[in-house]
Amino acid sequence: MNFLTILLAITILEAYGQLGFIQRDGWVAEWHQRLTKLSFLSAYSSLRLAFFILIPAVVVHVLASALSQNQFGFFVFVLELVVLLYALGRGNLDTQIALLNSDLEQDALQKAFNDASLVNTTNREGDATSSEDPRNKAFAALPYRAFERSFAVIFWFFFFGAPAALVYRLLALHGDLDLQDRQNVALGSDKQISATRLLWLLEWIPARLLGFTLGLVGSFSHSMAHLWELIFSGQTATAELLRRCVHGALGDINSNEPKSVAVTKAAIDAITSLFRRAMTAWLVGIAILVILT
Repeated sequence: MNFLTILLAITILEAYGQLGFIQRDGWVAEWHQRLTKLSFLSAYSSLRLAFFILIPAVVVHVLASALSQNQFGFFVFVLELVVLLYALGRGNLDTQIALLNSDLEQDALQKAFNDASLVNTTNREGDATSSEDPRNKAFAALPYRAFERSFAVIFWFFFFGAPAALVYRLLALHGDLDLQDRQNVALGSDKQISATRLLWLLEWIPARLLGFTLGLVGSFSHSMAHLWELIFSGQTATAELLRRCVHGALGDINSNEPKSVAVTKAAIDAITSLFRRAMTAWLVGIAILVILT
């Protein structure tokens, strides 16, 4: 059933691109604000984070279990499909990249910088001073954004269901909506577990699995050279690992520097094509797992 739900969700996402009527995130910030106001959680940011991600997931699990026990299988399917569509990435990545390329071709640098910020959430403010600025920022972030918008969500949904996919998206939104507890960050307490670290842990397995898949659909030897170097790293950011694996899959063995691949429209198109092939490989792999089990 999970495989059919994934196929339908991907089909809907490809057909409509924007799913604003489902992917409404206003409640996330409101939910976080309500938890912040609870006095017994005020001194425990880790516990507040646990409440933030686990309570919605538990609600989804309980609701799905109740519907399943009452033989409402169709409604379980609808519920899981809606949660999966919500958990998938925001906006249409192809459209955002097309806008970036269009602005760069017209030398509209400030517009290009703003478009790049849609792809790279680590750069929200500032002015572009050259055509390389926004393009490099978006180009370096593109592999990760493609990963977190679909591959990571599909991985957790297939193996652990809709609640796990929702947990991943809530952690991602925690960073995107800038909900980090600044006071605890300033204190630098080692006892606090950050949403960023939890997100990195959830991405550890699917990111490396995707790195291997990128090698299968691209230049295997080059991609695996980078993956093997970083596969057991406990510090390398997911975005950096995927950037290097992608550049390796495109045939670039010397991708330690972000500018080692020419930042062109053709290169961006090559990355999007690579990820489409990787998604096809994942769907074939999931289908084989379903048949074998």
